[in-house]
Parts: sequence; structure tokens; C-alpha cells
Amino acid sequence: MSSTLEQKSINKQPIIGINGMRIPDDLQEISQVDKVNIHYIGAIQKSGGIPISLPVLEEFNEKTIKSQIEIIDGLLIEGGLDICPTFYGEEPKPELDKVDFKTDKFIFELINQAVNRKIPILGICKGMQFINVFFGGTLYQDLKYAGLDSNSHRQLSSNINDYYKHEITIEKDSFLSKMFPDKEVLNVNSYHHQAIKDLAKGFLVDAKSPDGIIEAIHLNNENQWIFGVQWHPERQVRFNDEFMPIFNDFIDQSKTFKNNRP
Repeated sequence: MSSTLEQKSINKQPIIGINGMRIPDDLQEISQVDKVNIHYIGAIQKSGGIPISLPVLEEFNEKTIKSQIEIIDGLLIEGGLDICPTFYGEEPKPELDKVDFKTDKFIFELINQAVNRKIPILGICKGMQFINVFFGGTLYQDLKYAGLDSNSHRQLSSNINDYYKHEITIEKDSFLSKMFPDKEVLNVNSYHHQAIKDLAKGFLVDAKSPDGIIEAIHLNNENQWIFGVQWHPERQVRFNDEFMPIFNDFIDQSKTFKNNRP
């Protein structure tokens, strides 16, 4: 009896796909890995979703990616390496870090298929940047090209879990303001050196840092929930519930999609 109730409970939980990413090994190709960061897995599980990994395909295939997307009720695009600038019409600049074209091509098609099915999408760090690029926006390849020191947004990886790097100001009537109705300012961690330059058409800004960098965006379209943040709330929810409203909203949207699947 208890196993039946448990199964019914699981069946109500939305399945959340998290993209894998290739981590190139400059020394030995055979040791290249495809990974999903554990922090995203934990955040989805804590908020009531069922996390699954969507590994980067060894051979790109739209039909296979479509099949991957058909399994899920929500898509989380995780942080990672820099985005190949060819995806937003630029040549690489000197401050560009490592990229992996196979990963980026895969993520682009994941988003494409999710948009076609109107699946809720949450983008974190690179994930937010990639959403912007997919819809026609551009990036600063490094904050240097925005007239800023990249260290102003890139704290040491060893302490990204322990303290906040800077404040962000929440825009009124934004997705973020509804998630945090009693706050106008949030303190956030930060680990990036690229940022949105030109915002994609159809998107609105949810928050900015004091230096003007866009920190959160959402698609201004009632037909699909697409939201992105530049910081790393998934790391903080391992220690406290401050940023759980982001994941709770995402899971709620994914549940709605699951219950109204086309």
C-alpha cells in the first residue's frame, strides 16, 4: 500500500532535465568527461523535482535531442565554460576563456526543442547568457569590454558557497519581484566574466548589479515561462532556503506543464 502511494507521489513530480557539458582535457582526449554539477541536482531535488541528466550527444542528432526533451517537464541550463562567440556573430577576442562547440551546439538545440514544446526553462549563469544568445542577444566576451574588471563579478571558486560578492537591485513587477515580494535588493554570489551586452528581443530585465550588469531576465510572453539569473542560487540552497523561491517557482511551472501536456 505504501509503495503504491509513494509511486503516485513520484508520478506527480515533474521531471527536470539538466544539460550535461563536455569538459575538454587538453592533454588526453580519452579522459574527456560529460558532467552535471551536483549543486543543480540537489536544488531540483530539494524543490520537489526529479532531476535527470541530458548528456551531450557524441554525434549531433536533432531527433535524439527531441526525444530527450519529450521526456522532461522542465529544462535547466547550467553554468559552464564560455559560449562560443560564433553563436552571436562575433570572432573570439583575447579575453575569451575555454569553450566547447559540441556542448554549445547541443544546448542551442535543447533550448530550440524546449521552446517548440513551450517547456519551462531556467537558466543559471551561462544558462541565462545562452537563453539571451538563443533569442538573438549578444554578450560581452569579458567584462573588460564593458569597461569593468572581471574580478568584480568573479569570486574565487573556493569561497563561492561561503559569502556574497555583490548586491543586485530587483526591478518592479518582474518575475524576481514576485518571487521575493518583500525585497528590493538581494545579496548574491557571483562567478562569471562574461555578461549580457544586448538584451534579446522579447525579454525584460529583472535585476541589475550596481555597475549596470544585467543579473536576471525573463521572457515577456504568457505562453512560456523562461527565466534566467546570472548568479548561482543552486550553491546557496545547499546551506539555506534564501533562494528556494526561484526553484520553487520553476518546479511549479514544470508541474503545470506536466499536468497539461500537449
